[in-house]
Amino acid sequence: MEDAPVRSAGRPKDPAKHEAILTAARELFLERGFAQANMQEVADRAGVSKLTLYSHFGDKTALFVAALREHYDRHLPDAIFRDWDRDDLHGAMLRFARIYHDYQTLPETIAGRRLLRTPGLPAELCLEIWSLGPARIDAFLTDTLGEFAERGALHLDDPHLAAVHLLSLIRGDLFAQLGYGVLRHVPGGETEAFLASAIGLFMRAYSPMPEGR
Repeated sequence: MEDAPVRSAGRPKDPAKHEAILTAARELFLERGFAQANMQEVADRAGVSKLTLYSHFGDKTALFVAALREHYDRHLPDAIFRDWDRDDLHGAMLRFARIYHDYQTLPETIAGRRLLRTPGLPAELCLEIWSLGPARIDAFLTDTLGEFAERGALHLDDPHLAAVHLLSLIRGDLFAQLGYGVLRHVPGGETEAFLASAIGLFMRAYSPMPEGR
């Protein structure tokens, strides 16, 4: 356990040093894992003193969370959370699928998922980081599907389970293949057909039953 030195109060933080520390931290956590990376290595790579490092982030856990928060702030697109067109559920769902798929296949997103799988990461820290990105998408999609169910456009008893199903259909096994290095890029020309089939399957499962059946 690394003890943090006493921090001086009142001095403004240097934005350039702050960004250098975050960049160095992301690289080292990805290379070494949470448990193996240490604050001295981060300081050395960022070109700052260890005292400066602690004055910006306090401890390694806070630095790890800050690095992932910055990752989500930078790469999670606002368009994912855009309200759906109430008059075109299928089109809105397909648009969401494209944006979500594009985000999930970014090299930066794949690197972020690897960070969450680093050895020695405490369970409570995983939950905190999960809340920064994936949980926000889950919550938005759960609320959105629930609203369409209330309007009669979808037939579902559990909006959260439906959201899980939809995200799973969009991901398929592509993201696992990218994460494990089986694939190095997204296959061209196949994505649109795959997403259309995923949305079609979801709609067949959750569309309201015709009257009389």
